[in-house]
Amino acid sequence: MEKKNTLIDKLDSINEQLDLTHYWITFLKYKKLLFLIPLAFGLLGYLVALNINPIFKSTATLVIESEVKKIVDIEEVYSGDAGGQLGGFNHINNQIQIMRSDEILNGVLRDEERKKKIANLIRIIPKSFIKNKTAALKKLILFQPDKKTKKKLTVDISPSLKNYMKANYSVRNIRNSDVIELSFKSNNPELAKFLLTELIESYLRYDVDTKVKITAHANKQINIRLSELLVNMEAAEKELLKYKKKNKLTDIGNIKTLKTDQIKSVSKRIIDANRELQKKENDLTAIKLAEGNIEELLAIADLRNKKEVDAIRTNISSTENNIEALQIVYKDEHPKLKKMFKTKENLDNRLKEILQENITASAFELSNLKSFIVSSEEELNLAKNDLQELEEKDAEIRKYEREVEITSKIYETFLQRMKETNEVKELQSSNVKIIQAALLPAIPISPNIKRITYMMYFISLLILFGLLIYFEFNRNTVVEPSNLDKLDIPVLATLPSVTKLDKGYHLSQIFLEDVNSEFSESIRTLRTLLVAKYKKNKSILLTSTYSGEGKTTIALNIALAFSKIGKVLLIETDIRRPSVLNEMNQSDLKTKAGFSDLIQGDTNFSDTIIELPGSNIKLMTSGARRSDLTDLTTPSKLKEFLDSLKQHYDYIILDTPPIQPVSDTLFISQATDHNLIIARSRVTKFAGIKSAVKKLKNVNVSVDGLVFNDLDTSNASYYGYYQYGGYYRKYKSYS
Repeated sequence: MEKKNTLIDKLDSINEQLDLTHYWITFLKYKKLLFLIPLAFGLLGYLVALNINPIFKSTATLVIESEVKKIVDIEEVYSGDAGGQLGGFNHINNQIQIMRSDEILNGVLRDEERKKKIANLIRIIPKSFIKNKTAALKKLILFQPDKKTKKKLTVDISPSLKNYMKANYSVRNIRNSDVIELSFKSNNPELAKFLLTELIESYLRYDVDTKVKITAHANKQINIRLSELLVNMEAAEKELLKYKKKNKLTDIGNIKTLKTDQIKSVSKRIIDANRELQKKENDLTAIKLAEGNIEELLAIADLRNKKEVDAIRTNISSTENNIEALQIVYKDEHPKLKKMFKTKENLDNRLKEILQENITASAFELSNLKSFIVSSEEELNLAKNDLQELEEKDAEIRKYEREVEITSKIYETFLQRMKETNEVKELQSSNVKIIQAALLPAIPISPNIKRITYMMYFISLLILFGLLIYFEFNRNTVVEPSNLDKLDIPVLATLPSVTKLDKGYHLSQIFLEDVNSEFSESIRTLRTLLVAKYKKNKSILLTSTYSGEGKTTIALNIALAFSKIGKVLLIETDIRRPSVLNEMNQSDLKTKAGFSDLIQGDTNFSDTIIELPGSNIKLMTSGARRSDLTDLTTPSKLKEFLDSLKQHYDYIILDTPPIQPVSDTLFISQATDHNLIIARSRVTKFAGIKSAVKKLKNVNVSVDGLVFNDLDTSNASYYGYYQYGGYYRKYKSYS
């Protein structure tokens, strides 16, 4: 797991350090290789595909109709359900299961001639296929002669053939439709078509045979049901006649009409009589209230409108007029007036008599009217009872009639069904329609030669290009200082390779131990250039892209060189993997507090300073190991700390971790005055150093110069270099 993570991290690092230009340059550099090798792999894929046994697929399309004319479904006979949408889907699923069933497969293998033809077609399959796929099947081929006895075998191969068909036969339903797609795969296109055709024929035969069985069963059931219905129909008719005879009924409809009319007439009479009765009762009440007062009695309309009363009232009015006329001429004692008064008196008495007679007649009429209403109500109730009895009898008759009618209709329906099932026996048709018969496949579905060829080509192209990118990244190391020209950063010094050290010398202190060496001279040249370019009391950061590029060795030797001209403090800031003391073999000082302890506030400054034996430099080790410097301080606080050190030291050299693996150097560089990057010949990758410079720029830190390390300056080298003014000049070596 750790190896996998390491590989992923490395690939991420490569991807981060490379840009599109590197990809394009790599492509142009190896374009012939990228064309020829994938082409060869594509050709290899083409040849491999040609040698793969092809698989052909024969297809056919069927439609299963949901309803078929003149065919009786036994489920319809009993349930009367024509089938909804869900029922249709269930029907299709059932048919698909039937198509896949052993019954259909066995239907193909029942004929011996058909099995022989299948066996002959299987023999045509390429040898590799026969050997790998159907070796066991060939051993069981019917009628294959035995090599020893020369007799034909009679072993049944049906199970093997059935398994072969089941493995290569497929059926599927097109979504939301009655369309079924069938297919068969085989290495022999003729075999695929033949078996698919036979499977369809087997299904059609099964479908028709099943329907014949169903219709025969339905016919039998219908005959049984017809017999039962005939008995029920005869019994219903007998019950109807028996009921009519018992109740002596012929046509209840006319009797009901007469009774209804009678009820309406009596109801109207009762309503009119009640209205007249109410009027009479009101008049008698008014008569009682009048208490014999003629004027009040005449106010009653029924009394006032009588002819006799009206005539008397007219005579009384005429007599009163005559009296008034005579009173003008005569006195009341006059005989004429007396006579007229007598006449008026007689008329008033007669009016009273007539009114009394009418009142007596009204009372009699009221009594008669009440009796009439009572008798009419009795007649109405009797008519209602008669009508109710008639309706009950009519309902009973209708029940018997409906039973007879329903039984008759059911009988006619089943009789029609029996006729239809008889027709089905003769037709023996199927509701399956073949839209597309089994086709002879011309092109195999597998292998796809074009796809395999293209895939081999493109996959090999991608793999090869990836390997070339990885190879270029790992081999694209800087060999000479001119390889760094594209960075536009000056190469301040070129340090030669140190191939051999005298006994007792150490590379980390070679500046002191071997002052006349080419390496020591290069260090002095670098010191001269740094003194000329940078003022005193400055902090100088030394870093590299990855570990192993000579950063710590150069930092120690530069510190030793600066110690000759001023006070120097060398700070080891790599708190994850400290290495300064290891380089100097100072194992007895490893427990000393250092940089990490100081910035965390766990110790005093004086406790962190070590004076290296044999030199004037002061060393501050990394201290206790930590996981992350950014958790301990900030760039601004770190800068304040370095500024305080400048008051006591002329030069502060910081040996920092490599930039690519960790982020500590990006953090520290924001607090230093000058930043130098070490590049080692044949080790440092150009993409890596370019990425390191980019990372520093992203945190607003500029690189002041490069130091090229471990350059081979031997005569065997193609290029030789010599130092001049801190920069390099190159010349061609012919030795």
